[in-house]
Amino acid sequence: MVCVCIAWGSTAKAVAAGTDVQSDSATRASSESQMLDFDLPAQPLAAALAQYAAVSGRSVMFIDEWVAGRTSAPVRGRHTPHAALRALLAGTGFTADDVDTQLSGAFILKRVAAAPGVASASGSPRGYDALVQARVWDALCADLRTAPGHYRAILQLQVTASGRIGQARLVSSSGDPARDAAMLAALAPLKMDHPPPVDLALPLTLAILPHDVLPGPRCATVH
Repeated sequence: MVCVCIAWGSTAKAVAAGTDVQSDSATRASSESQMLDFDLPAQPLAAALAQYAAVSGRSVMFIDEWVAGRTSAPVRGRHTPHAALRALLAGTGFTADDVDTQLSGAFILKRVAAAPGVASASGSPRGYDALVQARVWDALCADLRTAPGHYRAILQLQVTASGRIGQARLVSSSGDPARDAAMLAALAPLKMDHPPPVDLALPLTLAILPHDVLPGPRCATVH
């Protein structure tokens, strides 16, 4: 399946397309061995992941409906980013995979196993970033050239005070210049139903992932 998912912590390091992969790998290895101070209480999992990203500089990609109703484990003391995330996810039913350089050193949440009582998408609370996510998904699914499922890319979006996408750029290319151009063209006219909250952290970073990386919804039939 496929996911268009918010990368919590928009200040996390994003590697632009064309960055030297060997240099980036060395930077990530150095960052991963660094000990950082964490003081994260048990709290709603989405909020904990946002705080984790702010402290560690590592984004976490996930499907927002999955984490609804889940609570993180507390994380306190000095840990490497990977150890802290592993501790934060203890008992949540999730594990985190450290994906390749194409996703700029982000972690991806994966379910260890389907667990009963998990909140479904129906009726789950959705923030403004999830609204943007849904609009982007619909826009990309509307065109066979951009319909997610077999490629990966990273987008960064600015949202204006009126709710329009003021700027969209590809942090990581989909690998096809024609598709890249079609993606940006599809997002240019988007407008949200209402203005963003004043405390919304911008830019929003979204990852488009292929079926074999992270489960998620599929596009409906493209007309």
